[in-house]
Amino acid sequence: MFQPRSFVAALTALAAVALVETASPLAAYASEARPAYQLSLDLDVPMLLLGGSLSVSYLLMSETDAPGCAPRCNRANVNPFDRPFAGYYSARWQTAGDLTTAAVLVLVPAALIFEEGARSAWTDVLVVGESVLMTVAVQAPVSYAVGRPRPRLYGDSAPLSEREGANAGRSFFSGHVANCVAASIATTRALRRLGRSGLARTTLAVGLAGSALVGLARVEAGSHFPSDVLVGAAVGTSFGLAVPALHTLDLQAMPLAGPQTSGLAVTGAF
Repeated sequence: MFQPRSFVAALTALAAVALVETASPLAAYASEARPAYQLSLDLDVPMLLLGGSLSVSYLLMSETDAPGCAPRCNRANVNPFDRPFAGYYSARWQTAGDLTTAAVLVLVPAALIFEEGARSAWTDVLVVGESVLMTVAVQAPVSYAVGRPRPRLYGDSAPLSEREGANAGRSFFSGHVANCVAASIATTRALRRLGRSGLARTTLAVGLAGSALVGLARVEAGSHFPSDVLVGAAVGTSFGLAVPALHTLDLQAMPLAGPQTSGLAVTGAF
């Protein structure tokens, strides 16, 4: 299963390498291959700290209770769109979804290493990682706040251990799908900035196909309803677009003070 704790640790190590590599103004231009994005301490450090802090809420799962209706919930309480999937459970599909998620999160950003080489790709891979991290940072707290029972709680197929734990109430929304979509779109945006439209289209097609398979697997496994998957895809798309876009804006903030005005001015090119 995808573990936010291990992802945050790996991303922190990657961030340290990438920030060191780009610490010098000349570092990004030391070879012909230039990354699509440039890192900024003012942007990347707060994003890593905020995303990491919210993501580790996953570690508090053992301190929460199982859904009130556990171990068997009433399917009549499920909305008509999702109701046909109430009671689904499959351990094989659950394993398939986890493996596909890992494959997408590794192989899709690997296209940047293939294109740029390991030295130049660290910066862009970090930006992709930040996109994924921000989806985790949103999904983890939201899943606790909503507390939606997973589909497997509406039947007896799943073992009691799968229906009585705190994780059984974290259906909304699908973090696996959100992470895969965010990585796919952020990687595609970087490849387009590098002028590799063909590779970008191929990467997007592979990433979204993998994301769709993850969504199917999560539904068949009884881990998420279709609406959870759709919301996850929307959140992943949002961060896959927004986080790379933030790295293309040259924003500067400065205080304003005068006889009749005071405040903060933000300037930049959009």
